[in-house]
Amino acid sequence: MKCPGNQKVVVVGAGLAGMASASALAEHGLDVELLEATQQLGGRAAHMSTGGFRIDLGANLFLESYSTARKMGEKLGSPLRPTSVAIHSGIYRNGRFHGIYGDRQLGHLLKTARTFLSFQLLSPKGVWQAGKFAKVVQKHAEDLNFQYPEKILSLDIEQSAAVYFDKEIGAESLEWLYGPGLAGYAFAHPEQVGIAFAMAMLWHNGLNGAACPYLPDGGMAAFVNALSQDCAHSVKLSTPVRQIVIENGAVRGVQTNEETIEAGAVICATTASMALQLIPQLPEVVCDAFRQVTYSKCCRVFFGVDSSPIPEAWYAISFPRLTGTLISGMSNPGLLAPETVPHGRSLVDAIVIDEQAEELFALSDEEVSNRVLSEMQHFFPRMPSAPLFSHVQKWPEAICLSPGGMMTALDRLRRLDYGGIKGLFFAGDYLGIPSLDTALRSGLEAAEAVPGYLGQRLQH
Repeated sequence: MKCPGNQKVVVVGAGLAGMASASALAEHGLDVELLEATQQLGGRAAHMSTGGFRIDLGANLFLESYSTARKMGEKLGSPLRPTSVAIHSGIYRNGRFHGIYGDRQLGHLLKTARTFLSFQLLSPKGVWQAGKFAKVVQKHAEDLNFQYPEKILSLDIEQSAAVYFDKEIGAESLEWLYGPGLAGYAFAHPEQVGIAFAMAMLWHNGLNGAACPYLPDGGMAAFVNALSQDCAHSVKLSTPVRQIVIENGAVRGVQTNEETIEAGAVICATTASMALQLIPQLPEVVCDAFRQVTYSKCCRVFFGVDSSPIPEAWYAISFPRLTGTLISGMSNPGLLAPETVPHGRSLVDAIVIDEQAEELFALSDEEVSNRVLSEMQHFFPRMPSAPLFSHVQKWPEAICLSPGGMMTALDRLRRLDYGGIKGLFFAGDYLGIPSLDTALRSGLEAAEAVPGYLGQRLQH
């Protein structure tokens, strides 16, 4: 739908949701300004290059079930393809790593079966618990659909994954199998996520038997760069928005540090917590729902090395919290996207989450690198004491966690038109089952709603 007239639309935040919005709005012939507070596009999908390495600092892969991302990749000329390897991983317990293999090849199925039947990762009782939960999730598989998030609402009870397991499944499989998975996928512990979100994450990342990541050639950075180029004409970097201006129940524009930009519509494509800061006039019903949105804390430390200490063919390893180590997990990103690392070298990505991450936030990058490196060497003596380089990335708000009842509250809010402020639209990963796909889809949906609103506004 083409919108008559030349009415400005401001998009606040140039993460995936904001860039998707700006790109779609431009296709409608609208005058768009995409304002980003930092000096880089991408938000929590930011990346950097150093010494021949291309490092995804935040999000680093898509999943086969991300249909919006796959369609957008085709459109941008950066098509997503299954990576050359599935996600094979190991979980540490009792002094060794136990392999979990992420595809349906007979050899890998047998290796995974051996992990469980050896009863070294889980006791017989724990294996029974793991199977019981897997059957529950499989029963609800059709409800865990990113494209139809309303289906999951029947599962979105106000109960954390930890409480659900304690009452319905049993704690051992959570602490030693599913909990480490959540730490790797959401950078959070089971107490922090709702059971509906936990089911969705675990199903799409392996319980469906096909944990095959999708990436374009060049990795996540290639997708972000293609999307950035598609909306480059509208971008203003280093332009933090102080407030989205609301007058008489309608958007009037945004106020930056330097000016007030008038606009007929504004898409707030920030985190929910930032939206609360930017729009003090939000109705209380909106504030109540947005306050339910929480985010994980994560400190990621990247090391360039001549060879990865992680066992060959494994993408990641996990350390259950009962192990007592600072690190929750490590991965070898170059295994999924070999073109992002120099030939013959590897990149190691170590993650520290929650309260331990918050402790690291207060330290210098050098102190963080040294602490994490020392911890890694306890488990991998061949990890070099002098890596090629290290980079510390601190994420106070990393991944939307969707505590129990959050998706239901936001769906109810959507039906109330977000409090009825005219010309104000929202986009972000929290507006559905939190994921990169939801971020992109919410950006497109917000952009699709704007022309109709502006057309009605002109008629009046």
